[in-house]
Amino acid sequence: MVLSSNKDWITALTEQPGEAQSEALQDLHNYLLRAVLVYLSVYRSNLAHWSRDDIRVLAEDLAQEALLEIRDNLGSFKGESKFTTWAYRCVINRAASELRRQRYRNVSLDRLREDQPAIFQSLLAEHEAGGKIEPEQMTERRHYLNLLRQVIQQELNERQRTAIVGVHWQGLSMDEVAAGLGLNRNALYKLLHDTRERIKAKLLANHMTEGYILAACED
Repeated sequence: MVLSSNKDWITALTEQPGEAQSEALQDLHNYLLRAVLVYLSVYRSNLAHWSRDDIRVLAEDLAQEALLEIRDNLGSFKGESKFTTWAYRCVINRAASELRRQRYRNVSLDRLREDQPAIFQSLLAEHEAGGKIEPEQMTERRHYLNLLRQVIQQELNERQRTAIVGVHWQGLSMDEVAAGLGLNRNALYKLLHDTRERIKAKLLANHMTEGYILAACED
């Protein structure tokens, strides 16, 4: 079956169960599988210990999950892009999430603690490389980010630092950080809330709020 336009795809996928719909679903599944296999091959460093067969199984699972998600959300497709582009984004988002989980699945609590000082250096480097920035603005950014680093490193205890850096800068999920700290999700939520309140209090004591830091770091 050759489906080229958005209307062709939507019509075929929403028809009553039959040969036409089955062919459309198979074509879509094949498209999603090809897309995610290419994506996983490009970012395979996160799956270095996986065999080709394991990666193929993961790709099949991601394609099938994306297919079901697309079917369930056909009504939300507004036609603002090609249908295949919309479908591609769906499966790639799933693949990206899975790679993030794989990347941090075996990260130890000790590694989280060791990486904390480097987070702010990389954050500053990202901002400095982020385009044309006036020297005065870069100086301001450095001042605010260094103040935030000082508050986090000097005013928080080890558990607070690990939680706030892991969730907000290292991209770990709540479950991963909670497991590393030996907490449940509710306890981690409370720890993060209390930690953010402490940071705010220290910033206010320096006549500054989070808004100043965010404003200084906007492009």
